Amino acid sequence: MRIPTLLLAASLGLVLSSHAFASDRPDPGKLTTRCLDAAGKKFDVKNDYIQLQPVQPADAGYTIAGVADAGMDGKKGFTCQFDKKGKLANLVPESK
Repeated sequence: MRIPTLLLAASLGLVLSSHAFASDRPDPGKLTTRCLDAAGKKFDVKNDYIQLQPVQPADAGYTIAGVADAGMDGKKGFTCQFDKKGKLANLVPESK
């Protein structure tokens, strides 16, 4: 009777610890939304005029590359940089 109880307890501990690992990563949807909002403000365009690439892991956290269509001002490339917790650290415009 002790062995099944120990196996159940060990399994539960493994599930809880793996869930804690997964919850340490920020939600990609939230990163995308933060990047869209920051780029919209920076380039004074609606989110509909911004195209983003998928979230990429980086040394310091995560990055998202994108392009904002600013109409007559042209297309503006940029990169959103996030820390490991998902906080927007910087929006870096592409230099030409």
